[in-house]
Amino acid sequence: MKYLITIPILVTSLSTNAEVITDGTLGQNINLPGPEFQITSDLGQQHGGNLFHSFQDFNLNSLESATFYGPDSVQNILSRVTGGNPSNIDGLIRSTIPNADMYFLNPYGIMFGPNAKLDVQGSFHASTADYLRLGENGRFDVRNLRDSLLTVAPVESFGFLTDSPAPLSVNGSKRIVVPVGKTLSLIGGDIEINKSKMMAPSGRINIASVADGQNKISVTSPTPKQAGNVTVRSSVVTVSDGSGSGGIISIRAGKLLVTNSVISANTRNANDGGNINVQADELIANKTGRFMTSAIASGNGGNITIKVKM
Repeated sequence: MKYLITIPILVTSLSTNAEVITDGTLGQNINLPGPEFQITSDLGQQHGGNLFHSFQDFNLNSLESATFYGPDSVQNILSRVTGGNPSNIDGLIRSTIPNADMYFLNPYGIMFGPNAKLDVQGSFHASTADYLRLGENGRFDVRNLRDSLLTVAPVESFGFLTDSPAPLSVNGSKRIVVPVGKTLSLIGGDIEINKSKMMAPSGRINIASVADGQNKISVTSPTPKQAGNVTVRSSVVTVSDGSGSGGIISIRAGKLLVTNSVISANTRNANDGGNINVQADELIANKTGRFMTSAIASGNGGNITIKVKM
C-alpha cells in the first residue's frame, strides 16, 4: 500500500517542477510564465559580445521551451543557475541570436531528459563548473557571486572549486544537436549518456569528466588531470554527416565505459574523415562499443587515438 500512495505523489511532483526564475543579480527577479519561456536580453546584462543571465532555478518539462533573445551583436550567451538545485531539462532550449554560442552552467547538476532538444545558432556548452574564466581577469561565478567580474573578454576556461563536481547526464534524448561546424560540450563530474544521440556534424564534441577541485579546463581542449567516470550506453556520439570534414571527438575520463554504442567521425563526401581522441585511466569497451572514422567517398579515414594508463 505504501507504494500505491508514493508513486502518484512522485509523478505529480515531476510534472509540476518546470520553472525558469531569474535570481535578481543581473536584472529583475522574475518567475517567468510558461510553457514558452521568453528570455529577453533585458533580463540579463550585456558586456560587449557577452550576454549574461542568472537564474535561481531553470527546469523544463516535456513540450516546454526556453527561448533566448538578443541583438545580433551578442556572440556568447552565458547562463548560470545559482539556487542550489539541479536543472532538469526535458524540453527545448532555443536561441534566436545568429551564430551566438551558448554556455549553460549549474554546479548542482544538469540532467537532459528524453524530450530534451537544442535549437541553437552556435556552439553549446553544458557544464557543472563553478565559474567561467573570461580572458585573463574576467570571471562569471556561480557559487560565489561576489567574485564575478563581467567583461567583454571571450570565455577561456571552465573553473572547478570542489573535489566532487556534480554529475551531468543525457538520458533518452535523440535531439542534442548543434549546427554544422559547431561545438557540443559536456564538462562536469561523472557523465552519463544513455539511449541518446549527440551530434555536431563536421564540428567538435568535447566530453570531459572532472574529479578534483582547483581545476581550470580549457574550452578548446578540456583535459583535466584528475578525471571521473564517463559512461556511454546504447547511444550514438557523432560528428559525421556534415558537409565538410568528419570533425573531432575528444573524450577525457578516468573510467570510460562504452557499451552498445557508436562513437563516429565519418564523412560521406570527398573530404577526410574526422579524428577521435580518447584519454582514459581505464577503458571498458566490448564488441558492442565501437569507435569509427571513415570516408565513404574519395577522402581518407581519420585517426583514432586512445591513450589508456597501464
